[in-house]
Amino acid sequence: MKRKDTNKSNKNGMTRREFVGTAAKTAALGVAASSLPLFNIVKAADPIRTVGLAVSVINDIQMKASEDIGFGVRGQALGYGAMFGKMLNQNDQYEIAEGYFNDMDIMWPSGTWQPIDTKRIKDWDKVTNLTKTGRLTPDSRPGQGDAPFRQMWLDDAGKRTLNGPTRHITMVPAFHNADSMGYNPDETGRPIESWAELFSPDFKGRVALLNIPQIGSMDAAMGMEALGLIKFKDKGNMTRSEIDKLIEFLIVKKKEGHFRAFWESFGQSVNLMTSGEVVLESMWSPAVTAVNAEGVRCVYAYPKEGMRGWHGGFSISAQLTGKRLDQAYEYINWWLSGWPGAYVARHGYYMSVPENVKKYLKPYEWDYWYEGKPASQEILSPDGDPIAAVGSIRDGGSYERRFSNIAVWNSIMDENDYLVKRWNEFISA
Repeated sequence: MKRKDTNKSNKNGMTRREFVGTAAKTAALGVAASSLPLFNIVKAADPIRTVGLAVSVINDIQMKASEDIGFGVRGQALGYGAMFGKMLNQNDQYEIAEGYFNDMDIMWPSGTWQPIDTKRIKDWDKVTNLTKTGRLTPDSRPGQGDAPFRQMWLDDAGKRTLNGPTRHITMVPAFHNADSMGYNPDETGRPIESWAELFSPDFKGRVALLNIPQIGSMDAAMGMEALGLIKFKDKGNMTRSEIDKLIEFLIVKKKEGHFRAFWESFGQSVNLMTSGEVVLESMWSPAVTAVNAEGVRCVYAYPKEGMRGWHGGFSISAQLTGKRLDQAYEYINWWLSGWPGAYVARHGYYMSVPENVKKYLKPYEWDYWYEGKPASQEILSPDGDPIAAVGSIRDGGSYERRFSNIAVWNSIMDENDYLVKRWNEFISA
């Protein structure tokens, strides 16, 4: 369990301004394709305003929402730092925050969002146990770090609690995925089945890490742990001593010339692999698809130690009341109804109500994206571009297989300030 007191703010005394500054410098927290601003202005009086990353704030989705629910929706997609700052400090500038559970240690104590009444969420009973209990299946392990069930439930006083289920929650769970490493099998010469391969001497000089301290550190920690060099108590909430050991190890590897690059954006990770500069790197699932679309072989690893999960959803500004609040709930309910979940499924993401998503995917699409079965027809992106040939199998297998083995969830550690400081020392070493 990450924290005994789930209501406390950062115990290092880091101010909100300092945290936002850190966030802005460290880009998107483990979510792909979120660095480019994306705006969709719907011509309607007082549209519902929503802000998030480009994972969910997409023109096609905003337009479809406006058509289906009968009032305008205006979405703004930002890079992680800008998104975080706006969500935290400008809750009068949006109605819906399409945020992430790993930010809740900062967001909830700030009072920027209001408790969400699950009685007003139409399909709440269909939301999977991945978020409610941490176990998609009875045999699943919940993983370390900021798993949604550790950040979602609220007691009668509006404080976070581990004693769920409760009627009120911090965020309605929605889009999510599990990340690992991408690799070129023609170059590695073997399947990559462990995080330890990040540090294999066989790939010296051809490895890239994600240069976002909160996530790059977790990927590296899983590699170091897989080598048997250390056993972290909680990779989602490392102690200063554990951070020191990790960074010292990484500095040695860097001085040995083990790393080719440290990437910060989706496009950089794609370019490193397509150019042949790297053969193995921390990667996000859609980036693997993008590499294959360029004609370069790239496989998404399913490490035996487990994957790194992330989970987003919908929170409501604390300033919202009356009709505007009703509209916010209507927008959230629309998101869970199936169509948007099918849309993001074609980007490689999952939704918290798979039962509804299935209604909007063709049977062969459902089999490929959720069941992990070979594609019986060519798989297309939301734009109609081919992304998987007949017979292809989604890396990582089925939804249940992928989320039955989550090693750690994206998190903001208690020692975040110290982690960022030490990580920057590693990058500049």
